[in-house]
Amino acid sequence: MFLFTRRSRLSGSGPAGIEWATDVCSKVTEITGQDVRLWAATLSPGFGTITWSSWFKDLTSLEAVGDQLMADASYLELVAQGPEHLDGTLDDGVFQPLHGLPDTERDITYVGVTSAVIASGHATRAMAAGVELAMTADSITGRSSMFVRSLTGPYGSVGWLTSYASIAEVEEADHALSLDPGWIKTVDGTDGCWVESPELTQTTLHRRLV
Repeated sequence: MFLFTRRSRLSGSGPAGIEWATDVCSKVTEITGQDVRLWAATLSPGFGTITWSSWFKDLTSLEAVGDQLMADASYLELVAQGPEHLDGTLDDGVFQPLHGLPDTERDITYVGVTSAVIASGHATRAMAAGVELAMTADSITGRSSMFVRSLTGPYGSVGWLTSYASIAEVEEADHALSLDPGWIKTVDGTDGCWVESPELTQTTLHRRLV
């Protein structure tokens, strides 16, 4: 299973930009039957950043949907309106879960994402630590976290995705983690696993729009 994301940033068109991004979701589903969700970065760096996301059973399925869209004139016409609403950036990503799976039946409003890049020479230890962090967070917060690896982007990119039904759940989970000594000990135990760069190791919160 793979998570595909396409990320950009609104150029200031306000509601019109969100409406267009929402229309893209509807158009993709209309043409391909693929469920697509739209997210906006909130309380995080990159104000105005939006992300389309969808789950695929394999890369062949992802390729097939992409080819189908590129052959559809109505989709291409809609996409051509993008420069009116976006700042010109467009980044794709593909992620594979190494621990945990998406709960597609649950009503999700927020997703917390923590990203990191494995330090050279520490791949085995970092992969084990990534799973341990996810499992420890699960046990403390009662929320399900996925540990994923990125197939593209900086080599060794990994991340943790945690879904929430409300902002209250986000706060509750953060409070539980910050007060748990076992969590702090687990985090400290990963010293040396990750590239020490604030540009690569970040936590962001995303709110579902569609």
